[in-house]
Amino acid sequence: MGDASVVEKIYDLVVIGAGWYGLGSAKAYIQLHPNEKILVLEAENSCGGTWSKDRLYPGLKSNNLWGSYEFPDFPMEEKVYGVSEGQHIPAATLHRYLTDFAKNFGIFERTLFQTKVDSVEATANDEWALNVTSNTSTIQRIQTKKLIVATGLTSQPNMPSYPGEESFVPPFFHAKEFCNRADTVQTCKKATVVGAGKSAFDVAYAFATEGDAQVDLIIRPTGQGPVWICPPYVTPLKRKMEELLSTRALTFMSPCPWQGEDGFSMAHSFLHRTGVGRFIVNNFWNQISSEVVETHGYNDDPEVFKLKPWNSAMWTGSGVGIHNYQTNFFDLVKEGKIRVHLADIVKLDQNTIHLNNGEAFETEVLICATGWKKTSEGLKFKNFSSGLSYTTSDIKRLSKEADKKVHEMFPILKDQPVLRGPVKAEEPLRNYRFIVPSGAVFKRNIAYAGMVSTVCTSIFSTVQGLWISAFLDGKLQRAPKTEDEVTKEIMLHTQFEKWRYPCGYGASLPDFAFDSIPYVDLLVNDLGLKNHRKSSPILELLEAYKPKDYLGLGEEWVEAYGNQ
Repeated sequence: MGDASVVEKIYDLVVIGAGWYGLGSAKAYIQLHPNEKILVLEAENSCGGTWSKDRLYPGLKSNNLWGSYEFPDFPMEEKVYGVSEGQHIPAATLHRYLTDFAKNFGIFERTLFQTKVDSVEATANDEWALNVTSNTSTIQRIQTKKLIVATGLTSQPNMPSYPGEESFVPPFFHAKEFCNRADTVQTCKKATVVGAGKSAFDVAYAFATEGDAQVDLIIRPTGQGPVWICPPYVTPLKRKMEELLSTRALTFMSPCPWQGEDGFSMAHSFLHRTGVGRFIVNNFWNQISSEVVETHGYNDDPEVFKLKPWNSAMWTGSGVGIHNYQTNFFDLVKEGKIRVHLADIVKLDQNTIHLNNGEAFETEVLICATGWKKTSEGLKFKNFSSGLSYTTSDIKRLSKEADKKVHEMFPILKDQPVLRGPVKAEEPLRNYRFIVPSGAVFKRNIAYAGMVSTVCTSIFSTVQGLWISAFLDGKLQRAPKTEDEVTKEIMLHTQFEKWRYPCGYGASLPDFAFDSIPYVDLLVNDLGLKNHRKSSPILELLEAYKPKDYLGLGEEWVEAYGNQ
């Protein structure tokens, strides 16, 4: 529908966004409602979200290895995509794969590209009216009975502002624009990157290797510090790092209030509610951190030491990166090709960057890999509030009650890390199951897909998509019965996130690492389906969960409950 000039304005379902989660949700809904009128709206000119055509910067690859970053029912076959076991997936390949997925399952033909949703209005009959602007259609207003918001967490750049930037001559842009400004890699011999996350390292690496530039990497001393960059393979057994996160026996080591969904409550109780258990858990996290520190030699070189993470990996969620570069990133730091500055920019002046430690240097380009705003600011709701319908004082009271319960359940979370910078007080995303706004749980007309941060993106998008379709139909096999039940769960889960991932995103949104598979268990159990999907008890505990384990989940649900 890329150049549609006439489309129907009334739909049964509209999905906003055609990234991983929009595609996963649209596919599930189409499978369960093949005869309904479904529309997908995408602001970019192609599928993929993070992996859309205009965001593929030089050298970009997935952190995930082949086999863990695909939809269960659409495998990324080596003969088709040229990627095989043990390889990271090139960005262009991922874009092609996600486009093929959309075309294969009838999503692409239902998608209107370059169409931005400006506002969403709740109507009197509990439906939705969307005001949109489009480069390819004259439509200005769309009505729909149900709505899935899958705008993701990497849509709105968090762009800093510096004194003197109006007189700054070199190109100055956010990493989101790196694809469109990729020519700077070849033309600039002095590059400056601001940021401490994986994307900042990616941009710095591209300039230092492909462009042979001198790179200055600036990290704020009052931020969360350098990202944990893990080797692809860890432990003496050389297990894939990403597989550790989704191995059920190891998920026991991470506290979370939905752990019991996996059926191993006794193990969780021992590990998190006894002194001996907590000793084992602490040793596990210390070992994980120590192995990464030793592998990269953080303590062996004063320059590399500047990139050593400031807190234990225990407190960091999905923000962990994987060393997926062709050569050693840290060697570039040792050689001085990438110079690390723990400082703040105080002024930009012509071609010069001034830091608060007195350093100043010239640059030919300034890229800010400074993350994303965690809400789609361009999407405005009318006559609808996505937050809890309580006063500020009531939310504070409910938060304290939930905090007390979290600490009773997981005493280990009382011993929080000391953060260097000020903690920004903000109200987190408070959704039921991290998906449904509290006020819509019993209306069943809206859901958020992908308002979470996890390394298990493909599994989450598949299971969340099916859960959302069942929820919108009122066919979940386990659902809350009262508003009070909804509120208590939302408060427990969101306050837990704040305590669990203070060095991650937990204070503002759901963050997942070793607790990813237990969360998937939670949703699969809601659906009334089998969450233990391995062929034996031993494999259930020791073999990593991958997308292929959820193959046929939609068909299982249709067979069991589709005709209810």
